[in-house]
Amino acid sequence: MNKIFYKLGVSMMILFLIVLLPLGYVMILIFTNYNEVHLYEETDEMAAQYATLITVIDDPDIELLVQSMDRVTARKMVIIDPNGNVVEDSGISGFHPSEHTTSPRETGKFIDPNDRQEYIFAGERVQNDDIGGVFIFSPSDLMDQSAIQVQQAFLLSGVGALLLALGFTFIASREFSTPLQEMERAANQMARGDLDVEVPVKTKDELGSLSHSMNELARELKRYRSNRQAFFSNVSHELRTPLSYIQGYGDALKNKLYQDESEKQQFINIIHEESHRMNRLIHDLFELSQMEEERFPLNLELVHTGDVIRRAKAKVVTEAKKKNNTIRIDMDAKLQMIVADNFRLEQIFTNLLQNAVSYTENGHVWIEGSLKDGNIEVKISDTGRGIAAEDLPYIFERFYRAEKSRSRDFGGTGLGLAIVKQLTELQYGSIQVESVPGKGTTFTLRFPEAKEGDE
Repeated sequence: MNKIFYKLGVSMMILFLIVLLPLGYVMILIFTNYNEVHLYEETDEMAAQYATLITVIDDPDIELLVQSMDRVTARKMVIIDPNGNVVEDSGISGFHPSEHTTSPRETGKFIDPNDRQEYIFAGERVQNDDIGGVFIFSPSDLMDQSAIQVQQAFLLSGVGALLLALGFTFIASREFSTPLQEMERAANQMARGDLDVEVPVKTKDELGSLSHSMNELARELKRYRSNRQAFFSNVSHELRTPLSYIQGYGDALKNKLYQDESEKQQFINIIHEESHRMNRLIHDLFELSQMEEERFPLNLELVHTGDVIRRAKAKVVTEAKKKNNTIRIDMDAKLQMIVADNFRLEQIFTNLLQNAVSYTENGHVWIEGSLKDGNIEVKISDTGRGIAAEDLPYIFERFYRAEKSRSRDFGGTGLGLAIVKQLTELQYGSIQVESVPGKGTTFTLRFPEAKEGDE
Protein backbone atom coordinates (compact mmCIF):
# COMPACT_ATOMS: atom_id res chain seq x y z
CA MET A 1 0.00 0.00 0.00
CA ASN A 2 1.37 3.37 -1.03
CA LYS A 3 1.04 5.14 2.33
CA ILE A 4 3.15 8.15 1.39
CA PHE A 5 0.95 8.76 -1.68
CA TYR A 6 -2.23 8.92 0.42
CA LYS A 7 -0.58 10.96 3.17
CA LEU A 8 0.64 13.53 0.68
CA GLY A 9 -2.70 13.59 -1.13
CA VAL A 10 -4.80 14.00 2.02
CA SER A 11 -2.43 16.64 3.41
CA MET A 12 -2.57 18.68 0.21
CA MET A 13 -6.37 18.43 -0.01
CA ILE A 14 -6.80 19.50 3.61
CA LEU A 15 -4.49 22.44 2.97
CA PHE A 16 -6.46 23.35 -0.15
CA LEU A 17 -9.78 23.22 1.72
CA ILE A 18 -8.36 25.27 4.59
CA VAL A 19 -7.53 27.96 2.05
CA LEU A 20 -10.55 27.65 -0.26
CA LEU A 21 -13.46 27.51 2.24
CA PRO A 22 -12.57 30.63 4.27
CA LEU A 23 -11.70 32.48 1.06
CA GLY A 24 -15.08 31.62 -0.48
CA TYR A 25 -16.92 32.62 2.67
CA VAL A 26 -15.11 35.95 2.85
CA MET A 27 -15.78 36.67 -0.84
CA ILE A 28 -19.53 35.97 -0.45
CA LEU A 29 -19.64 38.14 2.69
CA ILE A 30 -17.88 40.98 0.90
CA PHE A 31 -20.29 40.79 -2.05
CA THR A 32 -23.34 40.67 0.25
CA ASN A 33 -22.17 43.73 2.16
CA TYR A 34 -21.44 45.46 -1.11
CA ASN A 35 -25.00 44.77 -2.33
CA GLU A 36 -26.49 46.22 0.84
CA VAL A 37 -24.34 49.34 0.70
CA HIS A 38 -25.11 49.75 -2.98
CA LEU A 39 -28.87 49.42 -2.28
CA TYR A 40 -28.66 52.11 0.42
CA GLU A 41 -26.84 54.41 -2.01
CA GLU A 42 -29.33 53.80 -4.81
CA THR A 43 -32.31 54.41 -2.52
CA ASP A 44 -30.79 57.60 -1.12
CA GLU A 45 -29.96 58.84 -4.61
CA MET A 46 -33.51 58.11 -5.83
CA ALA A 47 -34.99 59.96 -2.84
CA ALA A 48 -32.84 62.98 -3.68
CA GLN A 49 -33.94 62.89 -7.33
CA TYR A 50 -37.67 62.76 -6.46
CA ALA A 51 -37.26 65.54 -3.91
CA THR A 52 -35.67 67.72 -6.57
CA LEU A 53 -38.40 66.78 -9.06
CA ILE A 54 -41.18 67.73 -6.66
CA THR A 55 -39.42 71.03 -5.89
CA VAL A 56 -39.06 72.18 -9.51
CA ILE A 57 -42.55 71.15 -10.70
CA ASP A 58 -45.32 73.62 -10.13
CA ASP A 59 -48.31 72.08 -8.34
CA PRO A 60 -47.17 68.46 -8.76
CA ASP A 61 -49.72 65.63 -8.86
CA ILE A 62 -48.51 63.63 -5.85
CA GLU A 63 -50.97 60.77 -6.24
CA LEU A 64 -49.98 60.21 -9.89
CA LEU A 65 -46.29 60.33 -8.98
CA VAL A 66 -46.70 57.71 -6.25
CA GLN A 67 -48.80 55.42 -8.45
CA SER A 68 -46.28 55.58 -11.29
CA MET A 69 -43.53 54.56 -8.86
CA ASP A 70 -45.61 51.59 -7.74
CA ARG A 71 -46.33 50.48 -11.31
CA VAL A 72 -42.81 50.86 -12.73
CA THR A 73 -40.63 49.49 -9.96
CA ALA A 74 -40.73 47.27 -6.90
CA ARG A 75 -39.88 50.28 -4.78
CA LYS A 76 -42.39 52.17 -2.72
CA MET A 77 -42.83 55.86 -1.97
CA VAL A 78 -44.18 57.79 1.00
CA ILE A 79 -44.88 61.58 0.89
CA ILE A 80 -45.15 63.56 4.14
CA ASP A 81 -46.27 67.13 4.84
CA PRO A 82 -44.19 69.70 6.73
CA ASN A 83 -45.70 68.44 10.00
CA GLY A 84 -44.51 64.87 9.40
CA ASN A 85 -47.91 63.41 8.53
CA VAL A 86 -48.19 60.90 5.66
CA VAL A 87 -49.85 62.59 2.67
CA GLU A 88 -49.57 59.73 0.14
CA ASP A 89 -48.02 56.24 -0.03
CA SER A 90 -47.75 53.42 -2.58
CA GLY A 91 -48.57 50.47 -0.38
CA ILE A 92 -46.44 51.03 2.70
CA SER A 93 -48.55 50.78 5.81
CA GLY A 94 -47.66 51.52 9.39
CA PHE A 95 -44.80 53.87 8.60
CA HIS A 96 -44.73 56.95 10.84
CA PRO A 97 -41.72 59.19 10.17
CA SER A 98 -41.64 60.44 13.75
CA GLU A 99 -41.20 56.86 15.02
CA HIS A 100 -38.50 55.75 12.58
CA THR A 101 -36.54 58.90 11.89
CA THR A 102 -35.90 62.31 13.38
CA SER A 103 -35.27 63.98 10.03
CA PRO A 104 -36.31 63.30 6.43
CA ARG A 105 -32.64 63.20 5.51
CA GLU A 106 -32.04 59.79 7.08
CA THR A 107 -31.79 56.13 6.04
CA GLY A 108 -32.79 52.96 7.82
CA LYS A 109 -34.74 49.70 7.72
CA PHE A 110 -38.47 49.18 8.01
CA ILE A 111 -40.62 46.02 8.12
CA ASP A 112 -44.15 46.31 6.73
CA PRO A 113 -46.50 44.87 9.42
CA ASN A 114 -48.91 43.52 6.80
CA ASP A 115 -46.66 41.30 4.68
CA ARG A 116 -43.52 41.36 6.89
CA GLN A 117 -41.52 42.62 3.91
CA GLU A 118 -38.28 44.27 4.93
CA TYR A 119 -37.41 47.57 3.24
CA ILE A 120 -34.43 49.88 3.16
CA PHE A 121 -35.61 53.48 3.13
CA ALA A 122 -34.07 56.87 2.52
CA GLY A 123 -35.67 60.26 3.05
CA GLU A 124 -35.05 63.68 1.55
CA ARG A 125 -36.38 67.08 2.59
CA VAL A 126 -38.56 68.98 0.02
CA GLN A 127 -38.63 72.77 -0.14
CA ASN A 128 -42.42 73.11 -0.65
CA ASP A 129 -45.22 74.64 1.42
CA ASP A 130 -47.45 71.57 1.11
CA ILE A 131 -44.83 68.78 1.10
CA GLY A 132 -42.22 68.29 3.82
CA GLY A 133 -40.30 65.31 2.49
CA VAL A 134 -40.21 62.18 0.33
CA PHE A 135 -39.24 58.64 1.41
CA ILE A 136 -38.20 55.90 -1.02
CA PHE A 137 -38.47 52.25 0.12
CA SER A 138 -36.43 49.53 -1.60
CA PRO A 139 -37.13 45.84 -0.77
CA SER A 140 -34.14 44.29 1.01
CA ASP A 141 -34.32 41.26 -1.28
CA LEU A 142 -34.21 43.43 -4.40
CA MET A 143 -30.67 42.29 -5.13
CA ASP A 144 -31.00 38.76 -3.75
CA GLN A 145 -31.18 37.30 -7.25
CA SER A 146 -27.79 38.74 -8.18
CA ALA A 147 -26.39 37.52 -4.86
CA ILE A 148 -27.71 34.02 -5.60
CA GLN A 149 -26.10 34.11 -9.03
CA VAL A 150 -22.81 35.17 -7.51
CA GLN A 151 -23.06 32.40 -4.91
CA GLN A 152 -23.75 29.88 -7.66
CA ALA A 153 -20.76 31.20 -9.61
CA PHE A 154 -18.60 30.85 -6.51
CA LEU A 155 -19.92 27.34 -5.96
CA LEU A 156 -19.21 26.28 -9.54
CA SER A 157 -15.74 27.83 -9.45
CA GLY A 158 -15.13 26.12 -6.09
CA VAL A 159 -16.13 22.74 -7.52
CA GLY A 160 -13.91 23.34 -10.54
CA ALA A 161 -11.03 24.39 -8.31
CA LEU A 162 -11.61 21.31 -6.16
CA LEU A 163 -11.44 19.04 -9.21
CA LEU A 164 -8.28 20.79 -10.41
CA ALA A 165 -6.82 20.44 -6.94
CA LEU A 166 -7.65 16.72 -6.93
CA GLY A 167 -5.89 16.29 -10.26
CA PHE A 168 -2.92 18.36 -9.17
CA THR A 169 -2.76 16.49 -5.86
CA PHE A 170 -2.81 13.14 -7.63
CA ILE A 171 -0.02 14.13 -10.04
CA ALA A 172 2.10 15.87 -7.39
CA SER A 173 1.69 13.04 -4.87
CA ARG A 174 2.66 10.49 -7.48
CA GLU A 175 5.67 12.56 -8.56
CA PHE A 176 6.82 12.84 -4.95
CA SER A 177 6.01 9.31 -3.86
CA THR A 178 7.36 7.39 -6.87
CA PRO A 179 11.04 8.36 -6.32
CA LEU A 180 10.65 7.63 -2.61
CA GLN A 181 9.23 4.21 -3.42
CA GLU A 182 12.13 3.57 -5.80
CA MET A 183 14.60 4.56 -3.08
CA GLU A 184 12.81 2.34 -0.55
CA ARG A 185 13.04 -0.57 -2.97
CA ALA A 186 16.73 0.12 -3.55
CA ALA A 187 17.39 0.41 0.20
CA ASN A 188 15.65 -2.94 0.82
CA GLN A 189 17.74 -4.56 -1.92
CA MET A 190 20.91 -3.13 -0.44
CA ALA A 191 19.88 -4.35 3.02
CA ARG A 192 19.54 -7.87 1.56
CA GLY A 193 23.05 -7.60 0.10
CA ASP A 194 22.04 -6.93 -3.50
CA LEU A 195 24.09 -3.88 -4.47
CA ASP A 196 23.24 -3.99 -8.20
CA VAL A 197 20.61 -1.25 -7.83
CA GLU A 198 19.98 1.87 -9.86
CA VAL A 199 17.44 4.50 -8.80
CA PRO A 200 16.21 6.55 -11.80
CA VAL A 201 17.25 10.22 -11.52
CA LYS A 202 14.41 12.11 -13.20
CA THR A 203 14.76 15.60 -11.67
CA LYS A 204 17.47 18.00 -10.58
CA ASP A 205 15.86 18.93 -7.26
CA GLU A 206 16.43 17.45 -3.78
CA LEU A 207 14.72 14.18 -4.74
CA GLY A 208 16.95 13.84 -7.78
CA SER A 209 19.99 14.60 -5.64
CA LEU A 210 18.88 12.00 -3.09
CA SER A 211 18.39 9.41 -5.86
CA HIS A 212 21.86 10.19 -7.19
CA SER A 213 23.27 9.82 -3.66
CA MET A 214 21.56 6.43 -3.31
CA ASN A 215 23.19 5.28 -6.54
CA GLU A 216 26.57 6.58 -5.36
CA LEU A 217 26.09 4.81 -2.03
CA ALA A 218 25.33 1.53 -3.80
CA ARG A 219 28.43 1.90 -5.98
CA GLU A 220 30.60 2.79 -2.99
CA LEU A 221 29.26 -0.16 -0.98
CA LYS A 222 29.87 -2.44 -3.93
CA ARG A 223 33.41 -1.13 -4.29
CA TYR A 224 33.92 -1.43 -0.55
CA ARG A 225 32.72 -5.03 -0.56
CA SER A 226 34.95 -5.82 -3.52
CA ASN A 227 37.92 -4.12 -1.84
CA ARG A 228 37.18 -5.90 1.42
CA GLN A 229 37.12 -9.27 -0.32
CA ALA A 230 40.34 -8.40 -2.13
CA PHE A 231 41.83 -7.18 1.15
CA PHE A 232 41.02 -10.40 2.99
CA SER A 233 42.32 -12.41 0.05
CA ASN A 234 45.55 -10.40 -0.02
CA VAL A 235 46.03 -10.57 3.73
CA SER A 236 45.46 -14.32 3.65
CA HIS A 237 47.96 -14.66 0.82
CA GLU A 238 50.55 -12.41 2.47
CA LEU A 239 50.26 -14.28 5.77
CA ARG A 240 50.09 -17.72 4.18
CA THR A 241 53.41 -17.29 2.38
CA PRO A 242 55.62 -16.53 5.43
CA LEU A 243 53.65 -19.01 7.52
CA SER A 244 54.30 -21.74 4.96
CA TYR A 245 58.02 -20.88 5.06
CA ILE A 246 58.07 -20.92 8.85
CA GLN A 247 56.08 -24.14 9.04
CA GLY A 248 58.14 -25.87 6.34
CA TYR A 249 61.55 -24.96 7.68
CA GLY A 250 60.34 -25.49 11.26
CA ASP A 251 59.35 -29.06 10.35
CA ALA A 252 62.71 -29.52 8.66
CA LEU A 253 64.51 -28.41 11.83
CA LYS A 254 62.27 -30.51 14.05
CA ASN A 255 62.86 -33.63 11.97
CA LYS A 256 66.55 -32.72 11.45
CA LEU A 257 66.15 -32.67 7.69
CA TYR A 258 69.33 -30.67 7.10
CA GLN A 259 72.72 -31.85 5.93
CA ASP A 260 75.00 -29.79 8.14
CA GLU A 261 75.13 -26.91 10.60
CA SER A 262 75.44 -24.41 7.77
CA GLU A 263 72.14 -25.53 6.24
CA LYS A 264 70.54 -25.58 9.69
CA GLN A 265 71.59 -21.97 10.25
CA GLN A 266 70.18 -21.09 6.83
CA PHE A 267 66.80 -22.56 7.82
CA ILE A 268 66.88 -20.58 11.08
CA ASN A 269 67.68 -17.35 9.21
CA ILE A 270 64.76 -17.91 6.83
CA ILE A 271 62.35 -18.49 9.75
CA HIS A 272 63.71 -15.35 11.44
CA GLU A 273 63.27 -13.21 8.30
CA GLU A 274 59.77 -14.49 7.62
CA SER A 275 58.65 -13.88 11.21
CA HIS A 276 59.95 -10.31 10.91
CA ARG A 277 58.06 -9.96 7.62
CA MET A 278 54.83 -11.07 9.34
CA ASN A 279 55.45 -8.65 12.19
CA ARG A 280 55.94 -5.74 9.73
CA LEU A 281 52.84 -6.76 7.83
CA ILE A 282 50.66 -6.81 10.95
CA HIS A 283 52.15 -3.50 12.12
CA ASP A 284 51.53 -1.85 8.73
CA LEU A 285 47.97 -3.20 8.60
CA PHE A 286 47.23 -1.81 12.04
CA GLU A 287 48.62 1.62 11.18
CA LEU A 288 46.80 1.77 7.84
CA SER A 289 43.52 0.77 9.51
CA GLN A 290 43.91 3.58 12.06
CA MET A 291 44.64 6.10 9.32
CA GLU A 292 41.60 5.15 7.25
CA GLU A 293 39.34 5.32 10.30
CA GLU A 294 40.84 8.73 11.23
CA ARG A 295 41.96 7.43 14.61
CA PHE A 296 45.65 7.91 13.90
CA PRO A 297 47.38 10.23 16.40
CA LEU A 298 49.64 12.92 14.95
CA ASN A 299 51.90 15.28 16.88
CA LEU A 300 51.71 18.32 14.61
CA GLU A 301 54.42 20.94 14.99
CA LEU A 302 56.57 23.25 12.90
CA VAL A 303 59.03 21.08 10.97
CA HIS A 304 61.92 22.01 8.67
CA THR A 305 61.62 19.76 5.60
CA GLY A 306 65.35 19.80 4.81
CA ASP A 307 66.33 18.42 8.23
CA VAL A 308 63.81 15.57 7.95
CA ILE A 309 65.03 14.63 4.45
CA ARG A 310 68.65 14.52 5.60
CA ARG A 311 67.75 12.15 8.44
CA ALA A 312 65.82 9.92 6.01
CA LYS A 313 68.81 9.89 3.65
CA ALA A 314 71.13 8.76 6.45
CA LYS A 315 68.94 5.67 6.96
CA VAL A 316 69.24 4.44 3.37
CA VAL A 317 72.72 5.56 2.41
CA THR A 318 74.31 2.23 3.40
CA GLU A 319 71.88 0.25 1.25
CA ALA A 320 72.47 2.70 -1.62
CA LYS A 321 76.23 2.07 -1.49
CA LYS A 322 75.66 -1.69 -1.62
CA LYS A 323 73.76 -1.22 -4.90
CA ASN A 324 76.30 1.31 -6.17
CA ASN A 325 73.75 4.16 -6.12
CA THR A 326 74.40 7.82 -5.37
CA ILE A 327 71.96 10.03 -3.44
CA ARG A 328 72.00 13.80 -3.96
CA ILE A 329 69.98 16.43 -2.07
CA ASP A 330 69.22 19.78 -3.70
CA MET A 331 67.10 21.85 -1.30
CA ASP A 332 66.28 25.54 -1.69
CA ALA A 333 67.93 27.38 1.22
CA LYS A 334 64.90 29.70 1.52
CA LEU A 335 62.45 26.89 2.26
CA GLN A 336 60.14 27.67 5.16
CA MET A 337 58.76 25.25 7.71
CA ILE A 338 55.57 23.20 7.39
CA VAL A 339 53.07 21.96 9.97
CA ALA A 340 53.58 18.20 10.25
CA ASP A 341 54.40 15.27 12.51
CA ASN A 342 58.22 15.09 12.57
CA PHE A 343 58.40 11.31 12.96
CA ARG A 344 55.65 10.53 10.39
CA LEU A 345 57.11 12.95 7.83
CA GLU A 346 60.44 11.18 8.17
CA GLN A 347 58.59 7.86 7.68
CA ILE A 348 57.20 9.16 4.36
CA PHE A 349 60.58 10.22 2.98
CA THR A 350 62.34 7.09 4.28
CA ASN A 351 59.79 4.81 2.62
CA LEU A 352 60.08 6.60 -0.73
CA LEU A 353 63.88 6.65 -0.59
CA GLN A 354 63.98 2.93 0.29
CA ASN A 355 61.79 2.18 -2.72
CA ALA A 356 64.00 4.32 -4.98
CA VAL A 357 67.17 2.59 -3.75
CA SER A 358 65.60 -0.90 -3.90
CA TYR A 359 64.52 -0.58 -7.52
CA THR A 360 67.69 1.19 -8.75
CA GLU A 361 71.11 -0.36 -9.40
CA ASN A 362 74.23 1.52 -10.46
CA GLY A 363 72.18 4.66 -10.72
CA HIS A 364 71.23 7.92 -9.05
CA VAL A 365 68.56 9.17 -6.61
CA TRP A 366 67.74 12.91 -6.40
CA ILE A 367 65.85 14.79 -3.74
CA GLU A 368 64.81 18.30 -4.77
CA GLY A 369 62.96 20.82 -2.61
CA SER A 370 61.49 24.16 -3.70
CA LEU A 371 58.72 26.65 -2.92
CA LYS A 372 55.89 26.85 -5.48
CA ASP A 373 52.61 28.72 -5.13
CA GLY A 374 52.73 28.70 -1.34
CA ASN A 375 53.57 24.99 -1.15
CA ILE A 376 56.76 23.18 -0.23
CA GLU A 377 57.36 20.83 -3.16
CA VAL A 378 59.65 17.82 -2.71
CA LYS A 379 60.58 15.57 -5.64
CA ILE A 380 62.21 12.16 -5.13
CA SER A 381 63.51 10.80 -8.45
CA ASP A 382 65.52 7.74 -9.42
CA THR A 383 67.01 6.16 -12.53
CA GLY A 384 65.54 2.75 -11.76
CA ARG A 385 63.48 0.38 -13.86
CA GLY A 386 60.34 2.55 -13.67
CA ILE A 387 56.68 1.61 -13.49
CA ALA A 388 54.47 0.56 -16.40
CA ALA A 389 51.73 3.02 -17.39
CA GLU A 390 48.97 0.49 -16.65
CA ASP A 391 50.26 0.06 -13.09
CA LEU A 392 50.57 3.76 -12.16
CA PRO A 393 46.89 4.33 -11.19
CA TYR A 394 47.01 1.48 -8.66
CA ILE A 395 50.40 1.74 -6.94
CA PHE A 396 48.91 3.49 -3.86
CA GLU A 397 46.42 0.65 -3.30
CA ARG A 398 47.02 -1.89 -0.55
CA PHE A 399 49.06 -4.97 -1.54
CA TYR A 400 49.44 -3.77 -5.13
CA ARG A 401 52.85 -4.60 -6.58
CA ALA A 402 53.95 -3.58 -10.05
CA GLU A 403 56.45 -6.49 -10.20
CA LYS A 404 54.59 -9.34 -8.62
CA SER A 405 57.13 -11.95 -9.71
CA ARG A 406 59.93 -10.20 -7.79
CA SER A 407 57.93 -8.71 -4.93
CA ARG A 408 59.47 -10.87 -2.25
CA ASP A 409 62.98 -10.06 -3.40
CA PHE A 410 62.62 -6.54 -1.93
CA GLY A 411 61.15 -7.60 1.42
CA GLY A 412 58.14 -5.25 1.29
CA THR A 413 54.64 -5.87 2.61
CA GLY A 414 52.83 -4.21 -0.31
CA LEU A 415 51.45 -1.53 2.06
CA GLY A 416 54.31 1.00 1.99
CA LEU A 417 52.94 3.36 -0.67
CA ALA A 418 49.38 3.08 0.69
CA ILE A 419 50.73 4.22 4.08
CA VAL A 420 52.74 7.01 2.44
CA LYS A 421 49.62 8.36 0.70
CA GLN A 422 47.52 8.23 3.87
CA LEU A 423 50.22 9.90 5.97
CA THR A 424 50.72 12.62 3.35
CA GLU A 425 47.02 13.47 3.20
CA LEU A 426 46.67 13.39 7.00
CA GLN A 427 49.34 16.12 7.10
CA TYR A 428 47.44 18.31 4.58
CA GLY A 429 49.69 17.28 1.67
CA SER A 430 49.34 15.58 -1.68
CA ILE A 431 51.41 13.06 -3.62
CA GLN A 432 51.72 12.32 -7.34
CA VAL A 433 53.85 9.91 -9.35
CA GLU A 434 55.32 9.96 -12.83
CA SER A 435 57.34 7.15 -14.35
CA VAL A 436 58.92 6.06 -17.61
CA PRO A 437 59.74 2.33 -17.82
CA GLY A 438 63.50 1.81 -18.08
CA LYS A 439 64.32 5.45 -17.22
CA GLY A 440 63.06 6.01 -13.68
CA THR A 441 60.30 7.25 -11.39
CA THR A 442 59.54 10.60 -9.73
CA PHE A 443 57.32 11.07 -6.68
CA THR A 444 56.18 14.66 -6.09
CA LEU A 445 54.95 15.70 -2.64
CA ARG A 446 53.41 19.06 -1.80
CA PHE A 447 52.80 20.44 1.68
CA PRO A 448 51.33 23.89 2.46
CA GLU A 449 53.89 26.35 3.76
CA ALA A 450 53.42 27.25 7.43
CA LYS A 451 51.74 30.63 7.91
CA GLU A 452 52.40 33.12 10.66
CA GLY A 453 50.66 31.97 13.82
CA ASP A 454 50.86 28.22 13.00
CA GLU A 455 52.23 26.18 15.83
